[in-house]
Amino acid sequence: MPSLPNQVRPSLLRRLNERAVLSTLQRHGPLSRAELCRHTGISQPTITRLLASLSAARFVEEEESSRRAVGRPGKIVRLANQGVCVLGCVVGARHCELVSAALDGETSPDDLKTIDTPKDYDDLVAALVREARGLMKRRKSTPLALGISVPGLLNRREGRSIVSPNVHQLDGRNLGRDLAERLKIDCQVLQECHALCRAEQTYGEARGVDDFAMLDVSEGLGLGVMQGGRILEGRSGLAGELGHMTVVRDGRACGCGNRGCLETVATDAALCAAVGRRIGRPIEIDELIAEVQAGRLTCTAELDETLEYLAIAIAGVINIFNPSKLFIYGKLLDAGADLFSQLLARTRGRALGPNFTDCEIVRARGNKRLGAIAAAAQAATHGGDETTP
Repeated sequence: MPSLPNQVRPSLLRRLNERAVLSTLQRHGPLSRAELCRHTGISQPTITRLLASLSAARFVEEEESSRRAVGRPGKIVRLANQGVCVLGCVVGARHCELVSAALDGETSPDDLKTIDTPKDYDDLVAALVREARGLMKRRKSTPLALGISVPGLLNRREGRSIVSPNVHQLDGRNLGRDLAERLKIDCQVLQECHALCRAEQTYGEARGVDDFAMLDVSEGLGLGVMQGGRILEGRSGLAGELGHMTVVRDGRACGCGNRGCLETVATDAALCAAVGRRIGRPIEIDELIAEVQAGRLTCTAELDETLEYLAIAIAGVINIFNPSKLFIYGKLLDAGADLFSQLLARTRGRALGPNFTDCEIVRARGNKRLGAIAAAAQAATHGGDETTP
């Protein structure tokens, strides 16, 4: 095999080492130079050179450590939170969120903007551009990248939404490309379950966990699976559409055009739809939870059905993928103090015993907004290579 030109090797090695430093800071937070050496296995002189380069590029900052230490106070290295920023965007069926953040994910209430989701695609793009520019101006920092979380089937190779059952204005559209052209920054688009995986892996309980699954049961039902530190995407990024598996013959109509899909019976939206039919008016999940907790509304039958189908979904994920952890993202379990334990009991009765015992089932700490931020930070620091752990 022909050898690489000598001038290529140092450049490639430096880039890999820079990625290792940035990934370590993303995973562990601020560290001393000695800790960076220990975590990365890179020598002290090389760490010094790398930090000089990364500091000049405004990716990292050094500051005095607040840790108690004997003798002269040391310094710690952290991802930059001054001068540069990343943007995150979450497109949902009812609302869109836009946020600006430091490279370490730090935000403030002023960094977040929520708008109603426009029904027309051109109006959607115009609204997102307007709000993104407003955030960029307010933060007074150089934006490095925009991460975008979108629902539905996303062809990752093309960056194009194939079909979005709950946000049809995205069908056939390339939102990342259209926003990049207008905002003049790099845009990275993630399917919303993959965004949740990134949020938990970067900022939540999946730090250092290479094999886990994420079940999103909010507006739709989506599945993200992390294996060996990589998101399982399939050939075109379409893997994980568990929500559109038929579980009720001739069941309720789904946004995908089919009937009886799992997401019509096992999600926040499904619970709200069932309760709404009984009380004769639409109700959203936050109102439903508040009414139930205040004792003004009971939905025992609807919750019972939703939990039963959700247990079926969880058992399926556990049996097929055998993850070490399974995160559940959604709000319906907040409607009662014992609903999570009820769900675990139902799942135990449906999953294979060894698979259930092997898996820790927990509530997700992250959200799609954090996932979009993580995608943008990944794009800014790793050149858009999402597969870099």
